[in-house]
Amino acid sequence: MKKRTLLHTLVVGAMFSVAFQSCKKENGIDNEKIIKKPYGLYATDIDGQLLHSTDGEEYDVLLPAESYPARALTYSAAAIYWLKGNLHVSRDNGQNFNPALTLQPVATPTPWQTSILSAMDQNRVYVTDQRDRGIYLTDDDGKNWFADAKWDEGLIAGNINSLAQLMNGTMFARSETTDSIYRKDNKDDNWSMVVPDATKTQLPDGQFFLSRYNNELIATDRTGKNGVFHTSDATGWTAYTGLPKRALYTTIAPLDEVLLVGTDSFGVYRLQGNQFVPSNNGLTDYSSVYGIAGKEVIYKNNIRKTFIFLATNKGLFRSEDVGNNWVKVNDGSYIGVH
Repeated sequence: MKKRTLLHTLVVGAMFSVAFQSCKKENGIDNEKIIKKPYGLYATDIDGQLLHSTDGEEYDVLLPAESYPARALTYSAAAIYWLKGNLHVSRDNGQNFNPALTLQPVATPTPWQTSILSAMDQNRVYVTDQRDRGIYLTDDDGKNWFADAKWDEGLIAGNINSLAQLMNGTMFARSETTDSIYRKDNKDDNWSMVVPDATKTQLPDGQFFLSRYNNELIATDRTGKNGVFHTSDATGWTAYTGLPKRALYTTIAPLDEVLLVGTDSFGVYRLQGNQFVPSNNGLTDYSSVYGIAGKEVIYKNNIRKTFIFLATNKGLFRSEDVGNNWVKVNDGSYIGVH
């Protein structure tokens, strides 16, 4: 693993900042290589170690390995939220994580990425749990948490396993207790149960978790038996084709450029039209893909370059061509990336 100390990172960053501020294009600086907006990549491995990188090449160890593996990871403008056995929050760029919320113990920590959600335009983070109606939230960067009590009268819910928010702001949640999907149209709305349309195709019985692709809600059967479905409003569903009958660990649309599915031992599948196809060029054989994340770099001339990262049991991999080809950037066995 390529590793550097935090001090080295700060010193190099400071030197880069001075050079960046003092150089002009007319003095020979190539604006296509000067980064104006870097990214922050966080990855966690099977032992609970948390890594950070700003270039996808060199990784700092923010926290050493612990006994409990991560379940999910996300961040907002002010904090990083790390879901393990319980929820931990850092407000100093990952240097220290403090316990924030005690959660109901989970025997199998899946799905990884959609059990915690930093909601767009809400300044709010939601996390799933088995207690109460199944959703807790914070409005103050993780300092205080409380059960989301805004539900339509009479709803039971409980044991929410995943959350998703469409690009239009509409939120959805799925309950394993009731096998139902719930909807919240904006921050101040109640959660209401989605009523299936009897004239449309519905989800079959399965262990589904939710994610999104632009303004489509995605439901993935993590057993792999039923594959992946999509919908615009959750009243009726359409199946995608092409996936193997393997466990499906994550379904994510990084930067909304492409929809990818991480599988058990069959690598990653990429959506083309209404069909998934394997997209494993450069991946190690028999890779299990547990986490997917998209990052972008903006250069001084405002050119945007995007990257996709995979957390696998064979290492961290990166694609620079929207998931068509991959290169390994770090060894190890990883279960989460954001």
